[in-house]
Amino acid sequence: MTKISSSIPRYETSTCLHVHHHSHLLLLFIKSPAPGITTIPNSQWKKIHIAHSPPQKTFSFTDLLLTPTPTSTPIAGTTPFPLLSPEGVRCYRKALFQRAVIANCANSPGPGALILRGPSRYSTFIKDLWTHPETMQIVSETIGVPLEIVMPLEIGHTNIQTRSDSVDVKAMVDELGPEPLNEPVELSDADREYDPLKVDSIIPWHYDSYPYVCVLMLSHTEGMVGGETYIKRGDGSTAKIEGPQLGYACMLQGGEVQHLAARAIGVKERITTITSYRAATVGTYDSSYIANVRPYTSRSALYSDWTLYRLAKMREEISALEKTIVARPDQRIDVGELEAFVASQTAYLKRTARQLIPEEQEELLLAKYGMRSFRTAAKIWESIFKTIPIARQLTPVAGRDCWMPSSPLWRDLRDSLEDIQAGRMLESQKGRFVWTNERAYCMGDELLRQGLNEFFLSWLDAVGLWSLYRQLIPAEP
Repeated sequence: MTKISSSIPRYETSTCLHVHHHSHLLLLFIKSPAPGITTIPNSQWKKIHIAHSPPQKTFSFTDLLLTPTPTSTPIAGTTPFPLLSPEGVRCYRKALFQRAVIANCANSPGPGALILRGPSRYSTFIKDLWTHPETMQIVSETIGVPLEIVMPLEIGHTNIQTRSDSVDVKAMVDELGPEPLNEPVELSDADREYDPLKVDSIIPWHYDSYPYVCVLMLSHTEGMVGGETYIKRGDGSTAKIEGPQLGYACMLQGGEVQHLAARAIGVKERITTITSYRAATVGTYDSSYIANVRPYTSRSALYSDWTLYRLAKMREEISALEKTIVARPDQRIDVGELEAFVASQTAYLKRTARQLIPEEQEELLLAKYGMRSFRTAAKIWESIFKTIPIARQLTPVAGRDCWMPSSPLWRDLRDSLEDIQAGRMLESQKGRFVWTNERAYCMGDELLRQGLNEFFLSWLDAVGLWSLYRQLIPAEP
């Protein structure tokens, strides 16, 4: 029996965590609450269990007719598998709806939708559940590679869908509680005909910001229409993965596989909680970006976590190379090996910095162009070439004299043009690709490649395309 205690801020009542996995039983003691925090009496807390069984099936890139990239590992994803018992689900939901979590982590991106960012900073239970060695062993064995949590902010990110038409956080939270709602909702004819591949999904086609995710369901799914994950296969068709049921989880190499999440209909709530990972093996490429999460996350917390984890990753890589050199009988230096290492680490550090848009600038750009334009930036770019013929006359350096002329992004564009000329693949927040378009690659393409949608919109404005686009396609209210 192993006892684990946490030293992070204390926001929850005393309880203990029973973890059942294979033949092990571990007790995880959670400390008493800090003064002034509303807590739940000890008598109301139940023991929580991790009741894990392996997934019945995993699927590879070959199964999906996809070509593995140099950054991917063999297992692309899994079918749902048991992870938490009903008691575990209730305890997790209690932790989510603590006052400190809601006050510090909740925001609403739209009617009936809530996002909780970074709840593990205010919930000892959520942090200890995801970081427990048994949990880490489960997720690593399931996806077939040793994993590390990307950073504290990405522990237990939670998406909540309710039936409410409100964007008021308190009103939506008041509808929810520790006990999962299991009341049927009458379906309309339109609900029964819902097709997420033809209408808006809760999360449209995308690649995740991080290489691996574990998605855990905290709601009943009986009577639910939708809620599945769709994956785009190599031949353009789609593969459907049924959504996990209450207490079940599934894993996906979401940074390498394009996918969407279907909207859930026929239920009063849908709560999923997600933790993101990277491979823990030294030398395995880390394809992470923060483009998807930057607009709706506290930049101070995000930028700090992001920078520290990236520096730690580089430190691991440098230390591993140092040990390799020291272990050689003559400590010989392979010049080619060292050059390749320096190039790789330089590119990694550069991408680390490029993802950090100054906070004031970020707020101004989002306020000016709107979140919808940010999310649909790639579609806007496609639409511009279909509706504004002059766009095809853009040169690679269009906007050089009027848009951020001293920005290092212009050097990035030059480097990408050299890679294109040499036939090399380009790294992208949407995966690796080779530029095959007949038109010239320009700054708009470079900014989208790096996931800098905010800068992309301002560049469009600077070269006159934004106003032309809005004349043809007015902004939606």
